[in-house]
Formats: sequence, C-alpha cells, structure tokens
Amino acid sequence: MDHDLAVCQAIYNGIRDKFTDVCYMTSAVEAFADCMRQEYSLVILDSRLAMMNDLKLLRTIRKASHTPILVLADFLSPKDKVGLFHAGADDCIDKPLNIEVCIAQANALTQRYMESDVDPDCSDVISIGSKLVICPRYRQVIVDGKTLSLTKKEFDLLHFFAKSPKQVFSRTQLYEQVWNEDSVIGVDEIVKAHIKSLRKKLGFMGKEYIQTVWGTGYKFVLDNSDS
Repeated sequence: MDHDLAVCQAIYNGIRDKFTDVCYMTSAVEAFADCMRQEYSLVILDSRLAMMNDLKLLRTIRKASHTPILVLADFLSPKDKVGLFHAGADDCIDKPLNIEVCIAQANALTQRYMESDVDPDCSDVISIGSKLVICPRYRQVIVDGKTLSLTKKEFDLLHFFAKSPKQVFSRTQLYEQVWNEDSVIGVDEIVKAHIKSLRKKLGFMGKEYIQTVWGTGYKFVLDNSDS
C-alpha cells in the first residue's frame, strides 16, 4: 500500500510469481477494507498511510490479525519508527528503497509467518519504555527504531528476562530454561559469557537492564531505579 505507483509496481513485479499473488491499494480506506476481507501472509504499508489518524490503520490491522507488517519509512525520526513498532509494525525499511532488499525482506517475513505457530507467547511484542521493543515471533529487538543484532542465545536470554522483570534467576536456572538442557559442567562460565555479551550490546542505551544479584544470580529491571 503506497501512494507511489512506481514503487507499488516494482514490488508487485518482484514478489508475484505462480505461487504468490499480490494486490495493492493507494488509499487507507481500500487497504483497511481489503485487509479485513482477505487473509494475507504479509502487509507492506507506506509510512504516510501507516501514520494517518495516529496510526489507526496500522493498529487496526495488527489487532485483527498476526499477519506481519512491513513499513516503508519516508524520512522518519527514530521516535516515529519506535511508534510504528509499538503500533504493530514488524519491520521498517527506509526510503529511497532498494527494491531487491525490500523484496528479500518481504520474502523473509512471509516465510517466517508461514512456518511459525500462532502461539500467543510468540506473538506478543514486549515494549520496554519508549526505546526497546522485543518481537518474539520474528526474533527481533528494536532499539531507537533500529534492529539490534543478537545471536540466537542472546535473544533467548533477553526475551526470557523481559518476560519476568525483577525476578531473580540463578545461572543454573537460566541455563536450564534458555538452553533447555539439564545443567552441565561449566554452566556458570557459559551463562556469564552470554550475559556479558548481551550487556555490551545493550550498553549504549545508558541503562543496565540485566543486573547482578550477588550470591544469587541476575534480574532484569525496567529502570535503574528498580534495583
């Protein structure tokens, strides 16, 4: 859904094949009506449409289904992008578009959606303040409107912590829950190394989300004042 027909046509030609049908609209009214009438595996939405009426279209589509939503961002600030993710966007690509990148991301989101289970625990987005957004279904962490690159275990650790803020976990508990294995020799060093790496990647935000509880383990805090 985009006002720019050339962009719509390029995306249409890139995605459509004998296995995939594509349609596009250029108005919010058309887009809303069709999304309520049809079941899609992906919605691509221009930011100008997404942000109309305080993100009403985006919020409504998200409430109606778990279909992934890819937003084409037109010179948006980090704050605006965070607003999009809070409203239900799954990913954001800046304009001017690289069509090949856009199509690759669209295909990736579609494939993840088709292969994923509709599990409430996997679909619930966790928003922490106005800067940090965790999207379990697509295993993405968004910081200030940008995707944070995490390894599989780093994401699993962060998601596990964020689901139970302020709760204290020992290294053994973390290993058994996140690695899904019984504790083994060297558990302490394995968990310590992953938490150190995760803290480093989150460190630039100026908040210590994962705090050490001496003699016990670790806890996740929403704000430093919670410690």
